[in-house]
Amino acid sequence: MPNEYVNRLRVAVASARGILSGWLLAATLPLLVSPHAIAEWTAAGLGDWARVALAVTELLGAALFAFEWSAIAGFVLLAFSFAYAGFIHLQHGKTPWWLGGYYVASLALLYWTRRAQKRSESIATSR
Repeated sequence: MPNEYVNRLRVAVASARGILSGWLLAATLPLLVSPHAIAEWTAAGLGDWARVALAVTELLGAALFAFEWSAIAGFVLLAFSFAYAGFIHLQHGKTPWWLGGYYVASLALLYWTRRAQKRSESIATSR
C-alpha cells in the first residue's frame, strides 16, 4: 500500500509541475516574440538584453522544472526570474502579486517532489 501511495503522489506532483511549467511557458513566450511586449519594454527604457535574458531564464527554468530529475535546477532559475521580474515591476510602480503566487506554487511543488523522491527511496531500500 505505501508504494502505491508514493506512486500516486509522484504522478499527481508531476502533473501539477507539468501544468505550472506549461502555463509559464505560454505566459513567457510572448515576451520574446510579441511586438506589443517588445514595444512595452522599449518604452520602459529597458534594453532587449534584459527582456531576452528574463524570457530565456524563465523558459529554461519552466522546461527543467517540468521533470523530476531537473526540478531543483528549474526551480532555481524560476525563482531568479520571478525575483528579477518582480524587481522590474516594482521599479515601474506595479505590484506583481502573481509572481509571488508562482513562487509559492513552485516551492510547494518542489517540496512535494523531493518528499515523494525520499519516500520512494526509503521504500526501495527497506525491501
